[in-house]
This record gives sequence, C-alpha cells and structure tokens, in this order.
Amino acid sequence: MKVLIYNRQDWDIIESLQQTLKAMGNIHLCRARDRKGFKKALSSCFAGETLVVFFVEEKRDMIFLESVEMEFMDIKLIIYFTDKKTDLFARAYKLYPRVVTGAFDSDAFLPAAVRGILLNLMGARATING
Repeated sequence: MKVLIYNRQDWDIIESLQQTLKAMGNIHLCRARDRKGFKKALSSCFAGETLVVFFVEEKRDMIFLESVEMEFMDIKLIIYFTDKKTDLFARAYKLYPRVVTGAFDSDAFLPAAVRGILLNLMGARATING
C-alpha cells in the first residue's frame, strides 16, 4: 500500500499521521511539497493501492487539485483543510473524496480515518489475492 501526502508546510498533524502509518507496517509513504513533485508521485500510483492525503492550505491548492482530478479518479482521496474557515467545501465534495476534514476536527480524526481506509483497502486486496 502507498500513501501520498501533499503539503507545502509542516503541520503538527503530519507527525501523528506518520506515526500511525509506521505502526501499520507495510505502508510506503511518499510526500510531495510542490505541484511538480505531486504530479510525478501521482503518476506512479495505482488504483486500489494508493491513498492520497491532500492538504489544502489556500484556494490555489484547491484549483490545482481540481486540475489533476482525472489523474486520481480511481485513487482514494482525503482532503484536509488547514484553515478553520473556508468556502471551498462544496468544491471539495465534487471531487468525491473518501473524507473531507481539517483543522476544525479533532487531531485524532485524520490518522484514524487514514488507518481505517487503509485497513479496508488491505482487506479488499487480501480477498482478491487470496
């Protein structure tokens, strides 16, 4: 399994997310801090094998995410808003993410959501392979 995190700044929640992934074991973590790095990392992602956690720090991040929508159509997506006040929720939900969350939720929610989705994906993969 692979988790791709897009964030331009370091956020405290990322450390907690990394600890959760490390505890799960066989998870490959990729981080992209700019658009070029994200596109390159996304090009090596496979449907059903990758979870993208995308940190929206400002409106231009949302515009970029919308511009690459076709590239992650079959990939699981979590959108995390770093700002407690945003008017971008409707646009986020149009991308059909698994979860939309952010600084307005508990710090424990994002790592728990990522863990739950990955366990679900690993269970589905085991069923197909087994």
